[in-house]
Amino acid sequence: MQKDLLDFLSSGTKLCDELVTWGTMPLQVTCYLGNKPPPVRYVSSVRAIVFRSQSVLVVTQKNGEIYIVPGGRVEKGEMPLETLTRELLEETGWTILRTELLGFMHFHHLAAKPVDYRYPYPDFLWPIYLAEAKDFMASAIIPDDYVSESAFRPIEEVRRLTLPNGQLLLFEAALKIR
Repeated sequence: MQKDLLDFLSSGTKLCDELVTWGTMPLQVTCYLGNKPPPVRYVSSVRAIVFRSQSVLVVTQKNGEIYIVPGGRVEKGEMPLETLTRELLEETGWTILRTELLGFMHFHHLAAKPVDYRYPYPDFLWPIYLAEAKDFMASAIIPDDYVSESAFRPIEEVRRLTLPNGQLLLFEAALKIR
């Protein structure tokens, strides 16, 4: 692991480790709290836990999986908050305000680099922000093969959802600092 990545990881407070598989790619995911921006060269995606009053934005994928960290891939030349703003609008139709860096997710590949893989390898990061929803613009949503719907759900309902442990721990941390 590169020294700059090790130094950055040591600046955060580790919440948990999890193993996930995306398609055929096994990954170790470690969630951290921290307000230091990550080295941009490792950032592949930018995400946020989005609140609106006493509700949280929940995204349902077409395969039925749910998550509370909408966002997406960084495009060439974008800064993290630009990515977050664009991706949330395209994925959910919501604009945001009052963003604050909450932490990050560190992904480490556990297998050989996939053919034609164009993202940082073997490690990449997702900064996770805390954000407040502002305006909804349905016409801004760009349909894709992943997202089925997004909707705000009450905080207590979100606490009962079956989510990865890391998302739940980040969510609880967001509630404390909100």
